[in-house]
Amino acid sequence: MKRGALAGLAGGIALAIVLRVLGEDSIGRAVALQARLDPAPAGHREMFTRVTQQIGGMVAALIFGVALGVMFAVALALVRHRMAGPGDARRVITLAAVAFVTIALVPFLKYPANPPGVGDPATIGRRTTLYLVMLAWSLVSTWAAWRAFRWLRARARPDAERAAGTAAVYTTLVGVGLALLPPFTDRVGLPAQLLWRFRLSSIAGQVTFWAVTGLTFAWLATRGETATDRALSRSAAD
Repeated sequence: MKRGALAGLAGGIALAIVLRVLGEDSIGRAVALQARLDPAPAGHREMFTRVTQQIGGMVAALIFGVALGVMFAVALALVRHRMAGPGDARRVITLAAVAFVTIALVPFLKYPANPPGVGDPATIGRRTTLYLVMLAWSLVSTWAAWRAFRWLRARARPDAERAAGTAAVYTTLVGVGLALLPPFTDRVGLPAQLLWRFRLSSIAGQVTFWAVTGLTFAWLATRGETATDRALSRSAAD
């Protein structure tokens, strides 16, 4: 749990930096454009300034990182003994890659991120529900592919057959979710280049988060294994 929190904190810091460097310009331009297209009533004042929002967003990224790092550690503890590979570092990196695809990439393919304030406020609940349904379906697809892999391994199927069967189950289920869930229909009202610049910076932040979290956790796990080996060596010597 401690390693997960520390790794998640490192990933959250990296996420905050990427979003600040790559995403802030797109957000600022999108907010300014929305303000011109839909001006606020006279005398209206924003509750929080842009600077306050930026600081709050970076703090939220750190909290998000720590929370997700702890959940990642719990997931690793549950599946670690069932994962092949020498040492915990490889298991951690593999699980981090799976987590990125499951939690970030697949939902992004169906419902890519939009800048704040884009879309009809009346449909926020519907859009949130659809995104969570896609996320849940992505988790189910990953679990089903994992079960298919274990089923094929228990029957001593060749590596190529196991890989093909697992990939077929996963892509079929993900494809069903992508095809059946309805798209967002709200008018975006932003230039396509600005919109996709924000979306790419958003997914780049997720790539960075999971890469830094996974590598940091793997490094901490390697250090822990080394310390344990040294302790066992001293005990044997005594």
